[in-house]
Amino acid sequence: MFTFTSSGSLLRLLIVVLVCFELGLAAATTNAAAAAASPVQNDTTGSVTGFNTLGSLYDGNKRFRNTAGKRSVVKRLVEEAPSFMFLGCTDNRLTPASIFQAPVGSIITQNNIGNQYSKKDVSTDAAITYAIEDLGVQHIIVLGHYGCKGVSRAITGSKKRSSISEWIAPIANFYKRERRAEVVKFRDSRMPRRGLPKGITDPPSNDEEGYRAFVEENVKQTVKALREDSILAKAYQLGAKTNAKEMQYEVYVHGFVFDETTGTVADLKVSFGPPGKPIPSVPFTAAAAAKNLHTRKASFNKGKILSKPKYIHD
Repeated sequence: MFTFTSSGSLLRLLIVVLVCFELGLAAATTNAAAAAASPVQNDTTGSVTGFNTLGSLYDGNKRFRNTAGKRSVVKRLVEEAPSFMFLGCTDNRLTPASIFQAPVGSIITQNNIGNQYSKKDVSTDAAITYAIEDLGVQHIIVLGHYGCKGVSRAITGSKKRSSISEWIAPIANFYKRERRAEVVKFRDSRMPRRGLPKGITDPPSNDEEGYRAFVEENVKQTVKALREDSILAKAYQLGAKTNAKEMQYEVYVHGFVFDETTGTVADLKVSFGPPGKPIPSVPFTAAAAAKNLHTRKASFNKGKILSKPKYIHD
């Protein structure tokens, strides 16, 4: 209940009410017009971004088509070689383009569960070979992320046999034999014991030290696989033996890990490149306790133990 001391107060209240009504009506009209313009209606229920329907894609493409500047850039990019290729993880919701604020067309990506590489995986191997031979990329970056669901699933295991369990089996096997102190402690803490006969089967939290350490080791393992089995392995091995001045390829491979909580990217210090050429400076801060996986056992395709190659980044 309101009490007015003067007719002026009542008049001011009426004016405010009328203005609010007109603003509300205008907003409703604008929203209705926008909804009518899209042939597929957007329902943002349950979505943080509101970008969760086919209508979202349609509206986004419409904005893109109406931005002449973006379309002209795309036309110029057809003949321009990208500088970076990222081998990332399927469940990382932030793309490298977003994380690094990269210009349109400057990077290409290949994703799979757990950012893995194997010469038996024709898709990833072909994509990397294509990026090197046909597109002329200068850097290949294995980009892991803390909170990786693929790594988490490999840790917790799964009794159900599926294509997913088969895909992450190499990560699960690697987890069982990894000897980094944080990972060993973490693994032991989840083992069956008195009062907990099945051990800990819940997925680890993103801030668990051992889990984060294993995410890093998984990235290093992929860099190691690229060095030993990819198209670069044979080329760089031959270059190291012959001391070739002109290498067939000049591509540098790096291992980075992204922290979704802070937005920071850390270097895992496992970069490698052409024999006899220095590794370009990596400006990202090294991850705490990052170790050079390749200095433990520097090997090529046949598993020979060699002295540390000059093209390994310290």
